[in-house]
Amino acid sequence: MLPDDLCAITNRSYSSIIFRTKKLKDHGYIRWTDTQDKHHAAWLSFPKAFQLTNRGVGKLMEMGCDYRVPEPSKQFLHQLTESQVAASFEIGARERLVTREQILSNPSTPKTASDHFRVAFHFKGKEYNYKLKPDIGPIGIKYPDRTYRFLVVEVDLASEPLITANRDRQAIETKISAYANVLEQRTYHAQFGLPNLTVLFTSTTQTRVNSIIDLCGQMAGKFSNRFGVQVVPTITSGVKPPKPGYAVLLPWLQHGGKTLNIGEP
Repeated sequence: MLPDDLCAITNRSYSSIIFRTKKLKDHGYIRWTDTQDKHHAAWLSFPKAFQLTNRGVGKLMEMGCDYRVPEPSKQFLHQLTESQVAASFEIGARERLVTREQILSNPSTPKTASDHFRVAFHFKGKEYNYKLKPDIGPIGIKYPDRTYRFLVVEVDLASEPLITANRDRQAIETKISAYANVLEQRTYHAQFGLPNLTVLFTSTTQTRVNSIIDLCGQMAGKFSNRFGVQVVPTITSGVKPPKPGYAVLLPWLQHGGKTLNIGEP
């Protein structure tokens, strides 16, 4: 995470966060991320992000925290943006006085399937037996009126094509088709025991977001209102990030000029 993100999460000043992170770094609990540390010159003009060391993970577990060690990834920028989006749900939920809960899989579901949806569908002349693993979620938001919204998030950095003639290549349209079938087949209920599901995408520019919204309208049909998209730039874009807590506090754009407010039931 970046120091600015930690400030927003903890409600502390920047100087206070820097003082504390320096102590944690000196004691070996956190460090600069491997990518930025090993390629210092390439990342010199961008904010530096922290990651937990093995010692830091051990300390959290010793304190009773249910910490999930992220899978190793060479895609540093994606992993960082994913962490920032996830933190935005925490910050926004707190400001709206709603609670965010990590949702575990249905107890009857094998543990090996607890982090993804299995969905079979037909798309562009090909039969898919798809393992659909969201970047974030499933997570649930509990509102003051005791209702819940369950959601998953896909963080897009424009590294995949929106559409492709190559049926074996990953594309945004394939993901949207897979999620539309998850909604149609109610896989979220069968696998996770969830009563509803909202699918959110973030992407780096308004142009890209508009294209994803159009695809949702074309491909999701009657479920297009269960999709939402927001602009979330990366630290390399030179664009100021949205206000802290944007995932809950700002509207998600939908097909047909509609918006989805996650902060409201």
